[in-house]
Amino acid sequence: MRRKHRHPMRKATELNLVPMIDIFTVLVTFLLMTAVFSRITIVELDLPSSASTTVATPQFRLEVIVRQEGFELTNGTSLIATIPKVDGAYDLKKLGELVLALKRDYPNADDASVLLLPEIEYDHLIQVMDVVRSTELPADSELLAELRPAAPAPAEPTPPPEAVKIGLAKAAPPRNVRVALFTDISVGDAP
Repeated sequence: MRRKHRHPMRKATELNLVPMIDIFTVLVTFLLMTAVFSRITIVELDLPSSASTTVATPQFRLEVIVRQEGFELTNGTSLIATIPKVDGAYDLKKLGELVLALKRDYPNADDASVLLLPEIEYDHLIQVMDVVRSTELPADSELLAELRPAAPAPAEPTPPPEAVKIGLAKAAPPRNVRVALFTDISVGDAP
């Protein structure tokens, strides 16, 4: 006779979902932290209409290109001037004079670009930006009337009247006023 092997009846097991919920919680948190959220921006364009017959002339934009040999000043399309190095150093004084002359020619222009090669030192970039942004002029300069001051002129201290009478008051040194030139400066790589 054959014996039948009876297997004991197994109990119905419950599915434990807690570890699965834990895994999904960690996964959702990880995905939210690493997700790249893109911003939608609106670019406002002023396109000419077909009804307008006048074409607006483009505003002047100064470009200063810093190279190993010196500076190149352009308006984006044509070369304005080239300033070579003097004794191995950049001629910032000559650059300041040319930038001031260009600001007199284009008084409403505020945009400038400083373009440089990757091997140019950061300190040279800062010096060029300072020269392009503003300059100091004597307070009695006739150019000051054409350009706008970058900051209000500091008030001169007046000596007391008794010091003037006895001759202790010194002549006031000539004042300089900082004048804004091209204030909207962008930086980029030289072509």
